[in-house]
Amino acid sequence: MNVQHYYNAASKADGYGGLIFYLVVILSISLLVFTGPKAEAWLHPSLIVLVALAIACTVVTAISQTEGNRILRATQLSDAFGAGVGEKPRDDYYNNVLPRTARRLAATTLENTLFTKEILLKMLVKERIKIGIYVIVLLILMICRQTPTGWLLVLAQTLFSADVILKWIRLERFSMRTNRVYAQLEQFFLQKGDTDNPNDMALMLSAFTDYECAKDEAVIPLDQNIFERLNPVVSKQWQEMQQRLNIGG
Repeated sequence: MNVQHYYNAASKADGYGGLIFYLVVILSISLLVFTGPKAEAWLHPSLIVLVALAIACTVVTAISQTEGNRILRATQLSDAFGAGVGEKPRDDYYNNVLPRTARRLAATTLENTLFTKEILLKMLVKERIKIGIYVIVLLILMICRQTPTGWLLVLAQTLFSADVILKWIRLERFSMRTNRVYAQLEQFFLQKGDTDNPNDMALMLSAFTDYECAKDEAVIPLDQNIFERLNPVVSKQWQEMQQRLNIGG
């Protein structure tokens, strides 16, 4: 399997996991609405099966995403240094004309962080809106004295479950670390960093490894639809940035 196969598998598993999460919420609410032994007889087993499937989706997402990251990392190193340690990328895959040196790796990582930070920004808007709606609804129901305790428990469990809160935290941290690496590498090129200088080389390698560790820590597939929508605009930004930072010039 190549890198795209792994990323597609991670994206599909993540999507199925999100769908299962909402099914669990619906069934949990159904337990409050449809009381009685008959309803519980099929709702409880269904919930157990869905939870097991959700765990499986999380595992598949994590394994596929990190494996895809590993293959892509090897490809980037092969492209930067001309070493045969990874798959050969398409000729037009990396959009810089620098020779095969550590400086080329820095430019590739800068381009990657530019795209990633813009995609994460859009993904975070959706995630923050979802979290905000949950919090507002929960607060309103807590204020309303007529609200049954069972409803509050379901909403609180939904809000503070791993599917909502932890994913949002991972997205926020991924975005923060990506922006930090982007700023470091932009500064590297602004100051005309020289990879023959040990200090500059250490700075560049630190930025590269920090970004790669951030991807593996987050294990969150980037939204392909957002990428395709932003690609023309961000690609233009990258072309302008190459001229501004004299990358390949």
